[in-house]
Amino acid sequence: VDVTRVKCDLAHVNMSTALPSQLRSNSSKTVVVAKHLCGAGTDIALKSLRGIRTIDGCIMATCCHGLCSWNEYVGRDCFLRLFCSELGGLAIFGENEFNLLKRWTSASVLEDSHVSEAGSRTSTDENETKEEHYTENVEGEKGRYPSIFTVVKDLGLACGGKGLGRACQRLIDFGRCEYMRNDLFAPDSQSDDKCFNVGILHYVSRDVTPQNALLLASRN
Repeated sequence: VDVTRVKCDLAHVNMSTALPSQLRSNSSKTVVVAKHLCGAGTDIALKSLRGIRTIDGCIMATCCHGLCSWNEYVGRDCFLRLFCSELGGLAIFGENEFNLLKRWTSASVLEDSHVSEAGSRTSTDENETKEEHYTENVEGEKGRYPSIFTVVKDLGLACGGKGLGRACQRLIDFGRCEYMRNDLFAPDSQSDDKCFNVGILHYVSRDVTPQNALLLASRN
């Protein structure tokens, strides 16, 4: 097995230059695999693949959506279209709105029964704290944004805070899929046979981990 290790910040890597022989080989398939790229790491990884036309498949397991960044997020055009044009009817959707969305994703690892009406946690047992790193980044933002559990209660949402948090995760991942479909792996022309199937797959039960989704792209 030919192994090449590149020690560099992913944001500063030109894959075509770093892995020229692997990406230009006609005798093998090229598949991108990444496991649990935290937050903006997924977006940076997707950007690193731009301009590479030899990729046959891409599998990226996402996690830590609360660590995403509006500046790095690849689904901004998708969100602007959805929230300002097609569905939401908002006058603007930007960094502040995205920060609220990513903050709410942290509820996917919390239990609704362990959260008070004010949105604060009332228990710190092992089951609740085992994935605490997913929510650390929002601890300093308490009070700046409405609690997801307050919103769930006011709107009477049957999914609970945990369900809405998971929906926020998938929404962020949907924007990434749209980027993969319409930009990263878009065909060069209508006659191009390099079309990709792109989607979101849950690879294990959410009882194993609430961070159980991956982005999947494969050549037709």
